[in-house]
Amino acid sequence: MLNQKGKFAMALAGAGLFSGIALFSQTGTAPLPDNRVRNVDPAQYQEVVRDVQGKIRVVAGAGSQVSVLAGDEGVLIVDDQYRQMSDKLLAAIRTISGKPVRYVINTHMHPDHVGGNDAIASMGATIFAHDNVRIRLMGGLPPGAAPAQAGNAPPPSAPPTPLGALPVVTYRDPITLHINSEEITIIPSPKPSHTDGDCFIYFKNSDVLAMGDVYTTDYPAINPGNGGTSENVIEDWNYALDHFIGPNTKIVPGHGQISARADLIALRDAVSTIRERIQKMVKDGMTLEQVKAARPTKEFDQRFALENVGRNEIVSTDAWYGIMYNEAKNGQ
Repeated sequence: MLNQKGKFAMALAGAGLFSGIALFSQTGTAPLPDNRVRNVDPAQYQEVVRDVQGKIRVVAGAGSQVSVLAGDEGVLIVDDQYRQMSDKLLAAIRTISGKPVRYVINTHMHPDHVGGNDAIASMGATIFAHDNVRIRLMGGLPPGAAPAQAGNAPPPSAPPTPLGALPVVTYRDPITLHINSEEITIIPSPKPSHTDGDCFIYFKNSDVLAMGDVYTTDYPAINPGNGGTSENVIEDWNYALDHFIGPNTKIVPGHGQISARADLIALRDAVSTIRERIQKMVKDGMTLEQVKAARPTKEFDQRFALENVGRNEIVSTDAWYGIMYNEAKNGQ
């Protein structure tokens, strides 16, 4: 097997209704659309382009936020939304640069973040992702992964991921790219939090961190079947705050509005408090329905409840209570 430098060299040779708190939107601009939907009709969704900071822009529509770095060497993007949005996404990117998309970095394996891989790779782009993203897109489980359960792997009826949509360059340790006079570090998240293949992407010169779905400006999307836990989410947030997020850093979430350090700290503190409350309630013998009735999130819901952040067919606060309750029951 090739080492990271070898794989990278080969890849280069072949090659790229927000309704929440206004604090998350950029000053002087309309909020980014945040459509978390399963039923994707591209005619219903428009792509919106916004400046982030430095050389980084973001495209938002249905599915993931897409960070864009453009320059004379071509275009690098982080994530690529749903397959059905590929034409609109590429059209939006062309409003930023007429150069080809040469590099795609997937933050994890969910279809609203990797759906455009096949279309963009067919145009010559090289796809980067964590080792586990490639393994899961091929329908397998990484070594030591949880037994198959909901969310662990594509269901038997799902079509196989096309070969062209699979990552070409994979890694388990940080790697650094130098493109368009920008230093880009891809950092596998230290703990499985949203999934077991999450990565952060730090644009050093622009001081922008793309966090994928480890951070989504609302109560965290935890996928137990993909190895995620709330404790790990909090640890990954702390790692990012300690190593990459300074006073002027802009954060591009997987979904939601462009954020700053204070926004992530506020969410971390809220989730830590809620986690402690639910653990105590479970220890006291409360049922899930009793926990829901007690509403341990109540003073945080206006700002962080999933239903208040975007158009949402995928996740809910009610379902999140169930995940948090099960974690507490299992001693996690």
